[in-house]
Amino acid sequence: MDAYERFRVLFQDAYPALQRYALYRGLTPQDADDLAAGTLEIAWRRLSDVPADDPLPWLYAVARNVLRNQRRKERRRAMVFRRLRAGGEPSDLVASSVTEAAALRKALAELNRDDRELLTLVAWDGLSPAQAAVVIGCSATAVRTRLHRARNRLAARLGFDPRSGSGIPLQRSRRSGQAQVRDGNPADEGGGM
Repeated sequence: MDAYERFRVLFQDAYPALQRYALYRGLTPQDADDLAAGTLEIAWRRLSDVPADDPLPWLYAVARNVLRNQRRKERRRAMVFRRLRAGGEPSDLVASSVTEAAALRKALAELNRDDRELLTLVAWDGLSPAQAAVVIGCSATAVRTRLHRARNRLAARLGFDPRSGSGIPLQRSRRSGQAQVRDGNPADEGGGM
């Protein structure tokens, strides 16, 4: 298979997953398209670096870096605007929502960035711990340990006692795309967590 054909297949397979990756991280549909396109542009330039057997974790790692760079630029821009309007009004706080999805998103937002990224890679993007390890850049064993701890912190934020054995569903079924419910806890319809 030549490079053009390989990339065409990669594009068709990965574009929807990259869009979901971006949408799950709060980007607008247009920004999600931009992130997916930017990631695939890098993949085209570095096609020889893209693993042939399982390219998605590599692509998620690239998308993660592109998104982090964009967010750094946005923070710098916001800082400049804050300096320009010194003494301006503080940002509005987001009102608390009564839905479980909103409660979950709030609990996720309270976690540190690394916990949040790991949980979303596994739960929303459907990666295995080994695949998430490739994205994050550490061993699969370290990811499993970090994932266990992150799940416990999320459970505590949601008011569950992680030691009681009442688990929180964090794995999306690959066949149905629906969140699996474990131990009778309802899953969030928007994120599968």
